[in-house]
Amino acid sequence: MPGPRRFGTTMVWLTARTLRKFWANPGGGGGWGRAPSATRALSSSSGDGGGGSPSTSTVVKLAAARLPRGTKLPTQGEGQPTPETHPHLMSSGELTPGFSADEYRRRRRALADHLPANSVAVLAAAPPAFLPSTIIPYPGYRQEADFAYLTGVLQPGVVMMLERPPDGKHVYTLFVPPRSARDEIWNGQRIGTDAAIRFFGADATHELSDMDDVIARAARRASAVFADEGRQGGALSTAAFKATGKLHGCGPPRTLRPIIQALRWQKSPAEIQALRESVDADIQGFHSAIQASVPGALEYMVCANHEHRCKAAGASRLAYPSVVGSGPGALVVHYAAMDRVLEPGELLLMDAGCERRGYASDVTRTWPVGPGGFTQAQADVYEAVLEAHAKCLNAVALGVSVHDLHMLSVKVLSESLANLGVRGGKSQCMRYYPHSVGHWLGMDTHDTPTVPTTTPIQPGCVLTIEPGLYLPSDDPAVPKSLRGIGVRIEDDVAMMPETGEVEVLSRGLPTSVVGIESLVQELQAGNRHISRENRTVK
Repeated sequence: MPGPRRFGTTMVWLTARTLRKFWANPGGGGGWGRAPSATRALSSSSGDGGGGSPSTSTVVKLAAARLPRGTKLPTQGEGQPTPETHPHLMSSGELTPGFSADEYRRRRRALADHLPANSVAVLAAAPPAFLPSTIIPYPGYRQEADFAYLTGVLQPGVVMMLERPPDGKHVYTLFVPPRSARDEIWNGQRIGTDAAIRFFGADATHELSDMDDVIARAARRASAVFADEGRQGGALSTAAFKATGKLHGCGPPRTLRPIIQALRWQKSPAEIQALRESVDADIQGFHSAIQASVPGALEYMVCANHEHRCKAAGASRLAYPSVVGSGPGALVVHYAAMDRVLEPGELLLMDAGCERRGYASDVTRTWPVGPGGFTQAQADVYEAVLEAHAKCLNAVALGVSVHDLHMLSVKVLSESLANLGVRGGKSQCMRYYPHSVGHWLGMDTHDTPTVPTTTPIQPGCVLTIEPGLYLPSDDPAVPKSLRGIGVRIEDDVAMMPETGEVEVLSRGLPTSVVGIESLVQELQAGNRHISRENRTVK
C-alpha cells in the first residue's frame, strides 16, 4: 500500500486568528482549497451566536501539506451510505441501514427527557485506529455505541451536544471536522456542516475549531452539564470534556453514560429485528464452520469459514474475536490460539458472533469432530450443561434478573457435577464453571455494562444464556473418563418490546445431542477429512 508524500513540515499548530486568514482566502497563499464557510447554525434557539468565526483562543491541529493552487473540492456528501447512494442497503427515510431518521430523533428526545431542565450533554465519536507506525486505518471503523445510538454518524472526528433549555425543547448540535482535500484523497469524504443539518438532522452545526467556545458558552448557561471523561473518543472526547469544564458555578460535569445506556438497554422493534438478522447471519456462519470442521482441519480454517459466511450474509465484522477450541482448547474460556489440528473423537467448542447493521450476535455450540458423534462421557457432560441451559431459558420472564438466572445455573450445574461423580462438585462449582450465565446483548456484545445484572428484565431486553462446564485433564477430583471435556451452549434471548413474549433468537441452531449430531452429519456429507499434507478437502 502506498504511503503519503511528505512535504517537509507535516503538522503545525494554528491559532484561530491564523485560520480565519486561510478561510478568507482558501485558494491562495498556501491555503487548503477548503470551502470559505467555517460555521453554520440554523437554529437561533441554541443561543450560540450563530455563524460567527471561531475564538482566538481556539487551537486546531491540521495537516499543513499544500495542495495545488486553485484546487476545488467536489460537492461534499454525507461521508457514509445514504438511500440515494446505497439503495441496495437502505430504504427511503433511513439514516442508517434498517433505522429511520425518526427513530434517531426519538432516541435524542428520550435522552433530553431524562436530563434536568436547563442542562447540556456532550459526547464524542470514537477515534480511528491505525496500524502500528503507520497512518493506515484499520478497515471497518467502528463507532462508539452510545454515540452511534444517538446520532447515526458512523465516522470519526465528530462531537454532539444536546441542550435542554428551561422550556424543555431540546437543541441538537454537531461539531464536524474542517474539510480537507488532502484527507479526502486518502480517506474519502466525511460529514460536513451541510450534511450535518440536511441529512443527520442537527439543529445547529459548527466546525471543530469552534467547539471549545460554543460548548463553554452552553455550559455557562446551564444548571447541569453531562459528559464523561476517558471515554472511547480519545483526544477529541478529552477536548470536549475540558470544554464543558469552563463553567460558572454549576460544578463539574455529571456522568452521561448510565443515562444513555439505560435507554439502550430496552430495544425498539427495529433493534430487535436487527438483532434477529445478525443472529441469522451468525447461524449461517456456524453452518459453514461445522461443514469445515472435519478431522485434519485446522481450528483457524473453521474460524475463517464462519467469518466468510457471516460477511457474505451482510455482516460488517465479527462481534468479537471468535473462540474455536478443539480438545484441550475447549477448556479455555477465551481460547485464542486456533492453531491445533482437529482430531477425530474430540469436541470442538465455538463461541462466535457477528455484527450486522450495528447489532451483535453471540452464539456458542459444542460438537464432536468426526462421524462417530458424542462419546458417552462427552454426552453426559453435554447433557448436564444442556439441562442448565434449558432451565435458564424457561426461567426468563418479566422481573427475573440475569443474576437470578446465574444462581439457577449454579444450582443445576452443582447438582450435575455431583451426579457426574466429581468430588466436592457442589461446593466447587466455580472451579468448573468460572463465568456468568449471561450478559446483556445489543450494539455491543457485552452491552450496556452500566445496567447491573441484578436489574429485573423488562420488555425490549436482550440477553445471552451460556452455561458451561470445563473439566481439567489433570484434576483428580474428576472421573478419568470425563477429564479434558469442555462444553458451553449459548443462545441469544429477547423479550419482545410490545408483548413481553420471550423469543430465542438463535433457536434455528439445534442444541440437543441428537440435533447436533444430525446437523454435523448433514453438513459434512461427502466432506470427511482434510489431508495433513496439503490441507485440502477430500
